[in-house]
Amino acid sequence: MKRLWVRHVKEALHTGFAEHIDMSDYAKASDSVREKSFLSRSLAALAVQRFTELSAAEAAATVVDGSGDNGIDAIAIDPLQRRVILVQSKWDGSGDGSLGLGDSRHFTAGFRDLLDTKFDRFNARLRAQEAKITDALDDVDVTFILVVATTGRTDLAAPSSAVFSDLLDEMNESQQVVSMETLGLSDFHSFISEGLGGSRIDFGVQLENWGTVSEPYEAYYGVVTASSVANWYEHFGDRLFSQNIRKSLGNTSVNEAVTHTILKDPQHFWYFNNGVTALCESVKKTARGAASRTFGDFSLTGVSIVNGAQTVASIHQAAHKGEAGLDEAMVWVRFISLEGCPEGFATAVTRATNTQNTVETRDFVSLDPEQGRLRTELVLSLKKTYSIKRGEPVPSPEHGCTVVDATVALACANREPSFAVMAKSRMGSLWESIEKAPYRTLFNPRIGPYRVWRCVEVMREVDATLTRLKGQLDGRPRSICLQGNRLVLHLVFRELDLQRIEDPEYDWSSELKRVPGLTEQSLMSLTECINEAYSNNYLTSLFKNITKCRDLVQKVRSEKEGSNKEIDGQ
Repeated sequence: MKRLWVRHVKEALHTGFAEHIDMSDYAKASDSVREKSFLSRSLAALAVQRFTELSAAEAAATVVDGSGDNGIDAIAIDPLQRRVILVQSKWDGSGDGSLGLGDSRHFTAGFRDLLDTKFDRFNARLRAQEAKITDALDDVDVTFILVVATTGRTDLAAPSSAVFSDLLDEMNESQQVVSMETLGLSDFHSFISEGLGGSRIDFGVQLENWGTVSEPYEAYYGVVTASSVANWYEHFGDRLFSQNIRKSLGNTSVNEAVTHTILKDPQHFWYFNNGVTALCESVKKTARGAASRTFGDFSLTGVSIVNGAQTVASIHQAAHKGEAGLDEAMVWVRFISLEGCPEGFATAVTRATNTQNTVETRDFVSLDPEQGRLRTELVLSLKKTYSIKRGEPVPSPEHGCTVVDATVALACANREPSFAVMAKSRMGSLWESIEKAPYRTLFNPRIGPYRVWRCVEVMREVDATLTRLKGQLDGRPRSICLQGNRLVLHLVFRELDLQRIEDPEYDWSSELKRVPGLTEQSLMSLTECINEAYSNNYLTSLFKNITKCRDLVQKVRSEKEGSNKEIDGQ
């Protein structure tokens, strides 16, 4: 059976990619060598299609396999989902092979070089995407999927598995940034059987405690197990969300909360989660269980999930953790049939389910009386506008600020570095509860309008200085300038005299003039300390790690104090 499946995949790769894969570097190679390389490159392109909605031609353009590829055979950047997909592919004609230790090490080493923007270690095909890759790496919320694609087995030998486990442990020590997927022969055979990349999604589902709405348009609702939802994503991937205005959004605080509930409190998942809404070309009830509403089997055609992408992807992530809970957790689902619906109805449902009744942690901040007080005092004392709620007009920088600006600035001004880390990587955690810390540490009756506005001024001056410096830097220093901006801001605040920051009579402009110079000094000191203590760390993960950021602040401060003592002693 394996060899038959290998033949099926081989034929599909020739059909789908023969006109698109660049094989110019194999013009003088033998037919057998050229063929194996074509199949490996086509497999990499097919793997990219598994995680994107790229056409065959677009997926083929992501292939960078060749001399000097540094272990990376394909790289696809998905700006909407803020993620990068990297593929190492191996064609195995037997259907029974697996990725070897050498290839595993080569792949992970190349990934590390990419993170450090060492583009000189890659071939021209990858360097052609340098600008797009750099933009992706500059995004603090970017995530990565490392894909091992083979027509062999999905299980890796222990040494190879350890290589990837070590990498994931290193990169994900504070929160998940990198994930790994292994696609084998059975996966690729399923893909080609379904016509990956453009075919309709059809599947059957069993609804528990189901019900129906017949007017004005037909729909069915009920609950399914989380394990069923995980299987949908495992089978169809992001194609499930083809009509959604957003995909799974990667590793957000919402996704993390969903995953945590499934694994730690599965019995309450139905109560805590809004569920999933899908549009279907048709929904048909089968004869099984026709007399009962306890269980019902349904045949769905042309399925597209238009609300609940984060729920689906998070359930899939929980399934990969290999823990119990997925069969206990129940998920509320709605399947809306588009048969008989007017033109434009699908778009209207998609828009409405993603915009109506959505609540973010920021929305709860507006309930805090302290925010209203600050809004009033900023107007009366400084003639500045303070925008609190989403949807309110955002004032120009000279005329005011938002609650987001105030939160980041006050967090970085706090003497505890963990607040700056949260401001950079987990903004929502600062607003998680308006009744307790960390929110109450930042916003309380002792915080007045002058502290808020002056801290925002410092933040904007630091940001402007870092933007200027960024244009003069490249490589790791440039990345520190971007990824470490909030820790730099924290270090600048530590150098300023904040004793009279609430005093209206204090000449704050004298402190503000110091900020550009302090910003440059802080950036230089921080870069030196990182190079000495954390040279092998991925910067995005480093600046999300509270323990390491505390250590960096202490090192920078200690060096600063040591330098001052030397100057005083001269």
